[in-house]
Amino acid sequence: MASTTKIQTLRSLIKELRRSIGNHDRVQQTPIFSYVMNEYRRNAVTDQQYCHQQEEMTYLAETCATYLTSSRRYLELYDDYHGCGERSVKETASIVGFKLPNEH
Repeated sequence: MASTTKIQTLRSLIKELRRSIGNHDRVQQTPIFSYVMNEYRRNAVTDQQYCHQQEEMTYLAETCATYLTSSRRYLELYDDYHGCGERSVKETASIVGFKLPNEH
């Protein structure tokens, strides 16, 4: 089960790398992809050795994936809610999920 988690971490990191570089480049041609893959291969657990750096590498990969995801989500939220100027009371209420009573 632990190896599945490490593979999922690697996949999520690569997915976020792909999103961060955009559509103009292939993720496999970037230096960060090469570095991550080399580290995963270098710290692989074999029958002869148990590498403590693998846990550290997995932790760093999870941290990087979380950072990239958070940065992307921050930019999405910033684009959605910033720079619209002054909002009406109705718009502000709808943003936070409230409904204003109907005026008669």
